Amino acid sequence: MDFNELALQSGLSDFLTRDNIFLLMVLIGTVLAVLAFGMIVLGVNSPVKRKLKAIGGETLTPAKSEKFGNALESMAPMMVPNSKKERDSIQSQLIQGGFHDPSALSLFYAIKLITALVGLFLAVASFLLMKDSSYMPLVIIIALWCGLFGPNMFLAKLVSERKDKIKAAVPDALDLLVVCTESGLGFNAALKRVGDELTISHPEFADELDTVCGKIQAGVEMPIAFKELVDRTGVDELTGLVSMLSHAAKVGGSIAQTLRDYTEDYRDKRTQAAEEVAAKIPTKMLFPMVMFIWPCFFIVALGPGLMTLFDALK
Repeated sequence: MDFNELALQSGLSDFLTRDNIFLLMVLIGTVLAVLAFGMIVLGVNSPVKRKLKAIGGETLTPAKSEKFGNALESMAPMMVPNSKKERDSIQSQLIQGGFHDPSALSLFYAIKLITALVGLFLAVASFLLMKDSSYMPLVIIIALWCGLFGPNMFLAKLVSERKDKIKAAVPDALDLLVVCTESGLGFNAALKRVGDELTISHPEFADELDTVCGKIQAGVEMPIAFKELVDRTGVDELTGLVSMLSHAAKVGGSIAQTLRDYTEDYRDKRTQAAEEVAAKIPTKMLFPMVMFIWPCFFIVALGPGLMTLFDALK
């Protein structure tokens, strides 16, 4: 019994060499690549989709981008979480990032699956090729982190950039809206005109204003349409505009005067935000000064004196 155990252990140790592990990982990677290719082919040429097209009498061939999107959607179920709260959170971030297509969630999780596989492959390759290096654990952690959380960080960056662009467009839009309403245009017509004027300078906010105009024309109440605008953009600064317009619509006040008051209040908030950022600069500059500037200053100021002192003490 002991002889069999020793033989099994020796055979296992002979098998678990670097070359055999590398060949095993190549085999696993090849199997995963074949499965991914098969899922892509099934996503593009799905029998169900072909049957539906035959029943509907469609003869048009879809575009390449649509085929690629369908292929990615077929891979998404492997990464879609069971938590509805997490799915809603990612869906909200995608909408705030400008991805309003219904299949955006599936495409996001398909891309996340691909990056996770790539990160896993890079981690295994780092383990095999950098086995004697002290940086190997750090490289593995970075590869796995980027593979699993890279798409989320990239999406958060897109959302932040789009929010900044919309925030930069709000003051111009409010000024144009005040001018249009005071010149005699109705609120819906003024909103449509502002959206047309901002198409070149601020296309993101112009698209959102066009959506609001369409919802109002379709019968949605103005406060609800603007509340949905806040949810789609994630810009909380527009919440005050929603409440003021809702109050003006209820009591029958002047929308032009309401917009002018909100514009002045919004300018005050921007000034306060700029002053807050300026007040934080000295505190933020303290750490670079301590780490980089002061050591250089002490070297230049005290270095020659210390060298002279050491020579004298010798």
